[in-house]
Amino acid sequence: MDSVRRKKLYTTVKNFLLGPKNKEFLIFLLFFFVSAAFWLLQSLNEEFEVRLKVPLKLEHVPSDVVITSELPQELSVAVKDKGTVLVRYLYGTELAPVRVDYGDYDRGEPGGRVSVQLADVLKKVQAQVLSSTQIVSVKPDTLEYFFSKGARKKVPVRLSGSVSTSPEYYLQRIGFVPDSVEVLAPEAILDTITEAPTVPVYLEGLEADKKVVLGLHRARGAKFIPDRVEMNAKVDLYTEKTVAVPVIGINFPGSKDLRTFPSKVNVTFRVGMSRFKDITEDDFVLAVTYEELLKVDSTKLKLHLKSMPAGVSNVRIEPPEVDYLIEQVQEENE
Repeated sequence: MDSVRRKKLYTTVKNFLLGPKNKEFLIFLLFFFVSAAFWLLQSLNEEFEVRLKVPLKLEHVPSDVVITSELPQELSVAVKDKGTVLVRYLYGTELAPVRVDYGDYDRGEPGGRVSVQLADVLKKVQAQVLSSTQIVSVKPDTLEYFFSKGARKKVPVRLSGSVSTSPEYYLQRIGFVPDSVEVLAPEAILDTITEAPTVPVYLEGLEADKKVVLGLHRARGAKFIPDRVEMNAKVDLYTEKTVAVPVIGINFPGSKDLRTFPSKVNVTFRVGMSRFKDITEDDFVLAVTYEELLKVDSTKLKLHLKSMPAGVSNVRIEPPEVDYLIEQVQEENE
């Protein structure tokens, strides 16, 4: 039964392909592919320009030397040749890495900048391609690296960018782990580096603690160890608190004393939940000096805080003014 079906299918396909109209289509396809092949062969004999990626490696670096700014990992080389040759480069074996020997540029210096001769690199690229291949350009056209032998110091990490919270919250602190890193660089560059800035980061509307791993901004000729840090943004919720603070007089003569009505006023302020219990009325000083009081031409005394703890905001005094009286104190008989 299967053989009958296969024979019937074969006959159907044969009749379809060998029909008068289909024969013309098959002949058209044959000529089309032959023409395309001739066009391709003719095109490949013309000259084109393409870009090749060539790896670049620095080798034989002594163990006491730290490369603080590396060579680029690869070169972009524009070459020109016939299409038949360029196909080999594009789809054949990849070009071998160009190797730069540290010893060829070692002048015995403790550190600094090394400029690699582009002509030396081009010779090594040219040696890998056919003599007919023309090297048109190379990117980057400046090859350099920086090295250091023992010159290093520690610098603090600094945030680049900004971190903000929602209005009901405040940024308690920003810390880094580690909070300082080691920087290696030639002496001339090392003297100019006083901090290790992070890559820019912008966080808005935080309502909870946030941890972010950040890279450090690369400085030309310098290397940070480690080159990544963890930023910890501590966020706290605002709340209000009210304490009763006494009004006191300062620098009053021994025979005089200040009395206010009331003697204590309410100080209301905004503070983070984590510090709510820590702040008391003793952290506020609500005082007036005798010299200030002599200048008051009213029976009301306007109150001002002389000091308050860090981290509080939106401070309000209620009532803002009090009645006052300067009392004559009876001196004790000696």
